[in-house]
This record gives sequence, structure tokens and C-alpha cells, in this order.
Amino acid sequence: MQHELIIEAGRAESQYWRDLWRYRELFYFLAWRDILVRYKQTAIGVVWALLRPFLTMLVFTVVFGRIAKMPSNGIPYPILVFAAMLPWQFFST
Repeated sequence: MQHELIIEAGRAESQYWRDLWRYRELFYFLAWRDILVRYKQTAIGVVWALLRPFLTMLVFTVVFGRIAKMPSNGIPYPILVFAAMLPWQFFST
């Protein structure tokens, strides 16, 4: 039995979120598979995906927070660095 797919013009935006929710299990599976493939050749595997941003945050905190004494206006410097790194990591990969 063949299914017919009909795409209506102008409904892509509203349909996008419905389709994403409907196929969320497929989305999770494909995202997890992408992460596994990306870090398969590394020594510590998927842990590297979490360790790399943490180590970068640590280096930035030591260099700019401790050595250069950059002001953070009362905000803990590691949290400030991590909040700035989130969009950077998202767009860089």
C-alpha cells in the first residue's frame, strides 16, 4: 500500500512543530546516532562532548578571571563564561 504525501503551501511553520513532536523518537534516535558517530574515534567517547566545554570554561576562568582579573559585576565568573560559551558552541559545530 502506497501513502500519498500532500504538502500544503504556507503551512510549513505551524506544521514544523507538530511534525517535530510527532516524530520526536526518531529525532532523538538520529541525534544520539550523530553524537555517537562524531565521538566514536575519540579515546573517551561521548564523555568528550561534555568534557571539552567544561575544560574550555576552566581555562577561560583561570586566564581571564584569575590572571587578567576581568570584572564580572558580582556574577560567579565560571557561570558567566559558561553562559557566553553556550551560544558559541551551538553555532560553531
